[in-house]
Amino acid sequence: MTTRKILDIAAHTQKVGDPPTGARRRPGRGNIRRLRPLVAGALIALLLAGLTMVFGPGTHASAKAADGSDGYVYVLNNNLVGPNSISVYSREEDGSLSFASTTSIGGAGSVFAFADGTQGSLIITHDEGTRLFAVDAGSNQISVVNVHNGHLSPVGVFSSHGTGPVSLSYHDGLLYVLNAANGSTQAASVAGFRVDDEGNLHYIAGSTRPLSVAHPDPGQVQVDPSGHYLLVTEKLTNLLDVYRIDEDGSLSAATAFASVGVIPFGMAFNPVHSRQFIVTDATGGPNHTGAATAYRLTHGNINLINGPVFDYQVAPCWLVITADGRFAYTSNADSLTISGYSIAANGTISLLTPNGATATAPQGTFPIEEALSRDSHFLYVLDSRLLLTPPGPATLLGYHINHNGSLTPVIDPANFTLPLSAIGLAAE
Repeated sequence: MTTRKILDIAAHTQKVGDPPTGARRRPGRGNIRRLRPLVAGALIALLLAGLTMVFGPGTHASAKAADGSDGYVYVLNNNLVGPNSISVYSREEDGSLSFASTTSIGGAGSVFAFADGTQGSLIITHDEGTRLFAVDAGSNQISVVNVHNGHLSPVGVFSSHGTGPVSLSYHDGLLYVLNAANGSTQAASVAGFRVDDEGNLHYIAGSTRPLSVAHPDPGQVQVDPSGHYLLVTEKLTNLLDVYRIDEDGSLSAATAFASVGVIPFGMAFNPVHSRQFIVTDATGGPNHTGAATAYRLTHGNINLINGPVFDYQVAPCWLVITADGRFAYTSNADSLTISGYSIAANGTISLLTPNGATATAPQGTFPIEEALSRDSHFLYVLDSRLLLTPPGPATLLGYHINHNGSLTPVIDPANFTLPLSAIGLAAE
């Protein structure tokens, strides 16, 4: 899980109510100390020096023909200076990546809005062609971008109908946003939109609903595969919220369920067994390690399958499940590792490796958002260096997922340079 260190930066650079500019996790929820005030100055210096601009991957950068690619990886740069943007990387058959382009999508980025971190700030859909939805947390907006063979065509920027949007979920023409309102006097909320054929967003009356309290530090919003329910994780209150989605897209009041694990963060539904879902628990284990917990959603009720299953790693937060429903992977920001879980047909989960470390990130980095290629042959991870002293640019990790769930690296993170504020990741 990311740490509150970024919030320390924001405390030195922003007043509440100003446009957001920096944050992550509460002190004591990991084993990394708070940033000293000098890091705020270092961050500002780096921003002014231009690190919020996107660079290609060093000497390996090349503009690859879109029709020669096996797929693409998209990074939400969350720019703190200038308009927000998305960078595109072409994927080869072996999982390797090459820089393709960066496209401005409008809106403004923010780190402060993400507070303890969130999952789902950049998502991809395919039911009306390929389309990306991205949060513009610094301007309280959502960007919509059409995609054709890796080429991005921005549709427009739309109000999120709330403050500090951090997570998105899409299902069958409906888009829902989680407005976290971190560092704001406004309250956190969810809101819904209809997406027309061109990608324009149309707000749904009656779809804005509050969370359990004004500022629960929410982690993610997610529509279940049936399209009947909307779920939200609340880290501060240790709750899982469930909203019923009516036929017109409006939402019922939330029903709150107590999380079995401690600090529920990211979640994902099993593509094969659609009622089963897994939630990461950022802490609660031995020596402040975290876990994952498997649940079943039935008629709007959440029931435990098994867990928490501790991974003996620190701050497991982001989570993906492979298309065949066999494996789940969490990124453990504070221990620089990726944990793999095996998923049984009945939904129970178990660690792939006894110590929970299926793969290891480079020293001095913090693995955060994850994304799978459409065939789930490859796992990509956004690796942040924002917590270094001084902060540094983000990079990418990439792994081939083997038949037994083990991970084999397919890219060298030293070849990738992204803005230090990068926050979102999607792949196809």
